[in-house]
Amino acid sequence: MGDFGKFPGSVLAAEYRNARERMQRIAADLNEEETALVVGACPEWSVKDLFSHVTGIAVDLGSGNSPKGDPQPWVDRQVEERRARSLASVVEEWSSAAPAFEAMIEAAPGPLWGLTYDTVVHEHDLRAAVGRPGDRDADGVRVAAELGLNLVKADLAKAGLPAVGISFGGRDYVVGTGEPELTWSGSAFECLRLLGSRRTADEMRSAGFAGDLERFLGGLLHMELPVRSLGE
Repeated sequence: MGDFGKFPGSVLAAEYRNARERMQRIAADLNEEETALVVGACPEWSVKDLFSHVTGIAVDLGSGNSPKGDPQPWVDRQVEERRARSLASVVEEWSSAAPAFEAMIEAAPGPLWGLTYDTVVHEHDLRAAVGRPGDRDADGVRVAAELGLNLVKADLAKAGLPAVGISFGGRDYVVGTGEPELTWSGSAFECLRLLGSRRTADEMRSAGFAGDLERFLGGLLHMELPVRSLGE
């Protein structure tokens, strides 16, 4: 596990389960039109595709089918294999596979912390897509926000940039090496979305960073930014 988010496996497994169950409750309330909506944070996916992604990960990793090399074809296959199925059947598959997968997270939090992070992030991608915001103060958001700092640390190092100072939840974090030359303070939810590439470039620039944000953008963007605001 990285420097940030050294949570016990039981915590990571519980927050994965909590996010999964919240997503499944939303799924049960969606009509067919909503199921086909595009997920703004993942514009190549519909809402059902997003569920296929999180389900496929649990099924594949739970059965020992890990990606070899570039994980994108692995992820694409998971979505494509479930394309002709209903959302309800995909959700049912996730429910069946999840207990064993959650036990894996609890037993091996070091290599699997990213799956808790990913699922909490996708919960809020789903909420934005279907217009059902909520649970922004959930413990899982705080946990995921801290886990995500590991990605920022790695990206800063790759870009050859110094440290960034991040504050949320009453705690201050120095992410990277040396004295922070860029700082930001806000809520755990906004940290999760801002540093998780869920804000447009204009939203990044108006987010209240202190320092030369333009210099640091290359180290803060783990993914391509959305072209349109997610409306959060």
